[in-house]
Amino acid sequence: MESQDDVRFSKAEWGSDVIVEVLRDLGIEYVALNPGATFRGVHDSIVNFLGNKNPEMILCTHEEIAVAIAHGYGKAAGKPMAAYVHNVVGLLHASMAIYNAWANRSSMLVLGGTGPMAADGRRPWIDWIHTANVQGNAVRDFVKWDDQPASVGSSIESLIRGYHITSSAPEGPVYICFDVATQEEKIEEPIELPNISSFPKPTNFQADLDAMEKAVNLMVSAKNPVVLADFIGKAPEAAKSLIKLAELLSVPVISGGDLYNFPTNHPLNATYSKKQLLQEADVVLALDVYDLQQSLTGQDYRSRSLEHLLKPDASLIDISLRQLSIRSWTHDYGGLYPTSLSVQADIKVALPLMVELIERRLDDGIDRSVEFHRRF
Repeated sequence: MESQDDVRFSKAEWGSDVIVEVLRDLGIEYVALNPGATFRGVHDSIVNFLGNKNPEMILCTHEEIAVAIAHGYGKAAGKPMAAYVHNVVGLLHASMAIYNAWANRSSMLVLGGTGPMAADGRRPWIDWIHTANVQGNAVRDFVKWDDQPASVGSSIESLIRGYHITSSAPEGPVYICFDVATQEEKIEEPIELPNISSFPKPTNFQADLDAMEKAVNLMVSAKNPVVLADFIGKAPEAAKSLIKLAELLSVPVISGGDLYNFPTNHPLNATYSKKQLLQEADVVLALDVYDLQQSLTGQDYRSRSLEHLLKPDASLIDISLRQLSIRSWTHDYGGLYPTSLSVQADIKVALPLMVELIERRLDDGIDRSVEFHRRF
């Protein structure tokens, strides 16, 4: 709970000042935008209330570019950036880039403006065609969450909630839309700002211990194990653990190609021998692979037939949070693929745990070094 010493009052004069101050408190460094009238209040506050710093504006010529910049920043920095898009038109312009971020499991705050929602405050024509009820409907099927807060106070809560949702695995964009009337609301009494540390990000989703023990047993006893990794690079700790796992068991690693997963110059990187290794494997460990069918199936393009790369008796261990990011509208999750063991967990904590369990298992006095090194 907050103590009296933690209480902080904003010096904001307008609702939009409060919105940008919360963005600063959340650690948002940049906001990419193509200027538009429905967020003129926020634009003004970034410049005149914050001095265009934390967040700093990155001016763009199109909303799709703004969202793409935020997408790339999130992948490189490992934390969300904001993109502001103007009303209905800007959101529709940005929709393809938002879908790209969704398919790439990338975090970002997509912010927008609308209204006035109170029809008696609208200018003829222009404010009407720039207003929707509610705007988030346009992208709801490919964002993790959307909201349209109706007051300055609820805008604070929405931003904090949205930040946690977008940055929690499996990551994905969120969309929050602010009424111009809320942005331009005159602050008559000082607004108490929450201590962001009082709303910590949820902890990582750890794997079921019994399931991880089963996975370790399969990997240690396998004759021809293979690791297939796809989104490991989002978590540096997971990438380091993958190197350790591969070296402990002398197991070849195949990179799925969506992100960096494994050093290309490492002797156990066997990406270019993918088909042969998968066909010979008796155990495959799939780590953060979001489309098992695509990764484990070959195609004959002449006959349009599929070729399953795994042997019928091969064991497939699937560790991911894929099931938590499925939507009804888009089928980007791929075909249903049979597994021997499906473990729902955040790879950044599951993989270090797996390495620890393997080390304990190998520390039983039995020398397996020759056996493991003959594998590859």
